[in-house]
Amino acid sequence: MKTFAIGDVHGCFDTLNLLLEKLPVQRRLIFIGDIINRGPKSLETIRAVMRMKNAECLLGNHELHFLAVCAGQRKLSPSDTLDPILQAPDLDEIIDWLRHRPMALYDKGFLCVHAAVHHSWSVKDCLKQASRVEEFLRSDKWEAEIGQIFGKQQWEKGLKGLDRLRAIVNVLTRTRYLNEDGTMDFSQKLSPGDTPSQFIPWFNYPGRKTEKDPIVFGHWSTLGETDCPNIYPLDTGCLWGGSLSAMKLSKHPIYIREKAPLYRSPKSEV
Repeated sequence: MKTFAIGDVHGCFDTLNLLLEKLPVQRRLIFIGDIINRGPKSLETIRAVMRMKNAECLLGNHELHFLAVCAGQRKLSPSDTLDPILQAPDLDEIIDWLRHRPMALYDKGFLCVHAAVHHSWSVKDCLKQASRVEEFLRSDKWEAEIGQIFGKQQWEKGLKGLDRLRAIVNVLTRTRYLNEDGTMDFSQKLSPGDTPSQFIPWFNYPGRKTEKDPIVFGHWSTLGETDCPNIYPLDTGCLWGGSLSAMKLSKHPIYIREKAPLYRSPKSEV
């Protein structure tokens, strides 16, 4: 069975359906995170993905934000479009489903993450660190403590508890650029061509342990194409009038795209 990874949907349900019509009926799907929020039909999108057979969905920053809102640990922002899910009769089922989704996975030789992999991590390290967040979200502590996994915590060896979870979440769901010392930058969101040169795209950091490992990721709609070997970005700006992308995971990856209407003006991005 062919496996396709799908970039950030952001509730753009109609565009997702058009993209799926271009894929084989017999398929496995991996949604790379951020299937909800900002777009017009988040409830329809998450219900559809939940019903899909042979499909998995990574947690992105918007899913984690949604869970924290549900737990009363974060407030909605003006740009959120989560109210239909929050008011849905099947809200508890949606919350439970999200809490049991992976933060990273390895499939057909590709490491799949929402945003990035720390330069000091191997594939094995990445999956191990991701499992720590997964274990937390599936525990009885998640509702009371999820608000504490947000914040500008840098990754370093020796971190424990919520500090470690916060750093892992930042790596896997927030990172675009690194500073010259390898620490995460939390401010830059534009393309490399529009960003000061002292900020380094995470996949270009010297000595990254996963240089030889194919990595599929989303989160960075302004990135555009990159010639970095083994790097496959899938957020092609569906929300902002770009396209929704799928990629076949194989020795010779194939992209399939569906042009999207302008759902939101690209003035800001999280």
